[in-house]
Amino acid sequence: MADLILLHGGEHGSWCWGPLLDELCRDKSGFDRLITLDMPGCGRKRGRDLSRLTLSSIVGELNDDLRDAQVARGILLGHSIAGILLPMMAVEDPTLYSRLIYLATALPDEGQSIMEMLGTSLHGEDPDHVGWPIDLASSTPEELSLAMFGQDLSEAQLAWLLGEVAQDSTPPAVAMEPATRAGYAGLLPATYILTQRDNILPPPWQRRFAERAGCDDIIEIDTPHEPFISHPALLANILKRIG
Repeated sequence: MADLILLHGGEHGSWCWGPLLDELCRDKSGFDRLITLDMPGCGRKRGRDLSRLTLSSIVGELNDDLRDAQVARGILLGHSIAGILLPMMAVEDPTLYSRLIYLATALPDEGQSIMEMLGTSLHGEDPDHVGWPIDLASSTPEELSLAMFGQDLSEAQLAWLLGEVAQDSTPPAVAMEPATRAGYAGLLPATYILTQRDNILPPPWQRRFAERAGCDDIIEIDTPHEPFISHPALLANILKRIG
């Protein structure tokens, strides 16, 4: 068995895995340990100065967290914009990992940032950019959060989610610094979990990201972008099979 390591996406922290962890702990999960990471400024690392951080320094800190925990050949799952970090984490110390799992993750082209990849248009308007579910120019941050995260959630779940999101600050480098996957090709086996009703990353783009990640298989699930909250039992069962 291996450790399962969970790395959250943008404006989230380790708190977001709570419903999934409950399901994985309900019976034997098939993993030695369940380890949740926090990017600087998020979750247990809220309140940090993020202004001087780079992708490289963030990667080093996250891998240091795992080295401190004496992880070896763990399974690393990243969500959403964590896709820009997973290849770099694997290259920085491949002894930490045996497999990568990309859960509805975004992987920009080499030399492109997350924000450049997203653009400013609506989904489907510009074939060169992912786009957004609603018009950024005429929408409030609250409306955007609801459009991105509100699918399949109860009022209580959504209130909890947005309350936590408001307290997290993703390092600007994760969204603004150009991606690099130098040294990554063929390094580790990888799986992509594609969310078919995703209101943030449309499925055709996710298939493109899976190819960039060098994934040897794609598992499609009928969920929105955050199945660890909306469909935790389904996701837990898939992870147990992979593990």
